[in-house]
Amino acid sequence: MISQKNQYDVCVVGGGLTGLAAAVFLADAGLAVALIAPPRNGSDHRTTALLAHSVEALSKIGIWSHIEKDSFPLKSMRIVDATNRLLRSPQTDFHSTEIGLEAFGYNVRNVVLYKTFEQHILNDSNIDHFACPAKSVRLDDTGGIEVKLVAEGRKKSKTVHARFIVGADGRSSMVRDSWNIGERKWSYPQSAVVFNFEHEFSSNYTSTEFHTETGPFTIVPNTNHMAGLVWVETPERAQEIASLSKRDLALLAENKMQSFLGKLKIVSPVQCFPLSGMIAGRFGDKNCALVGEAAHVFPPIGAQGFNLGIRDIECVADILGCQKDFASAGEIYHRQRVSDVTARTTGVDLLNRTLLSNFLPMQLLRSSGLYALGHVPALRRYAMRVGISGVAVQ
Repeated sequence: MISQKNQYDVCVVGGGLTGLAAAVFLADAGLAVALIAPPRNGSDHRTTALLAHSVEALSKIGIWSHIEKDSFPLKSMRIVDATNRLLRSPQTDFHSTEIGLEAFGYNVRNVVLYKTFEQHILNDSNIDHFACPAKSVRLDDTGGIEVKLVAEGRKKSKTVHARFIVGADGRSSMVRDSWNIGERKWSYPQSAVVFNFEHEFSSNYTSTEFHTETGPFTIVPNTNHMAGLVWVETPERAQEIASLSKRDLALLAENKMQSFLGKLKIVSPVQCFPLSGMIAGRFGDKNCALVGEAAHVFPPIGAQGFNLGIRDIECVADILGCQKDFASAGEIYHRQRVSDVTARTTGVDLLNRTLLSNFLPMQLLRSSGLYALGHVPALRRYAMRVGISGVAVQ
């Protein structure tokens, strides 16, 4: 039962999908949750590919049944080497039936995810939602958490107290900074152009990733005749592409994907953003845990971002759900997540850098690795299971 004096088990800071999901998972674990999440600005036209483990996790807390009708199954994944280099790998196709699944995952519009989480939060008596930003976060004199909220209008600012805090406030996390955890950041000579488009031919439930010299060119279907595109280029070229008319951009994208989906029509705003990476010095400490992009950021490859965040959230909910003393729960969380997060962040970073490298041995490593994935059945099945599951990469 939530106290009337702003005393909670857990305070979640962050209003993105990861923050909303964290509040729901923690409340499902029987914890009293304060969600500090200001109202969203604008509409999110993007989609999120929820891999099999994330679907299973959302099913357990009663969320997936509200999302499923608006999702699209991803039954096959195709990798095409579209570079013009000397060493090129053959096309590699992965099918979910090879590992006994109907689909690797499901693509869902972000607006559907936000609406579902927000409605659940509104109806969950274990969650109090403070629709304003956090002004400051600190440990109080008793070792608990004190979060001051930004004043709204002429009202006095509020203070929320909790036994534990979850930082889901993104790559510039105030929670991470408040705990002096630190981070390692890096940038890439790349930017991503992102938009949705309608197409003439059916996608046949297949997500396709073209590997080019500037990065991945990834098509993820939303329906059999609509898809999202993440097009990675040099920053200068990305800006040029994003500034084209929608008609010219559609023709350029159609040519880039070799017209395998037929004629295209762009049906969303075109966004462009630089690519970077970040990993926190620790993922948890004392009575604090970092989840999602407050803990790790990497390029949009392999649909790992939000799915890795779901595993973060599951882990902290499991720990807090069975811990009476939260004082060291953050350290336990760090130990349980460090292997999975570090390995996947390193793996995505390495794959992206091998695309950019003109170093012949590096190209040989990438092409031979993709060849092995295509021709060694045991390796194929292992890679597919690890890619879509919550199994830690060792």
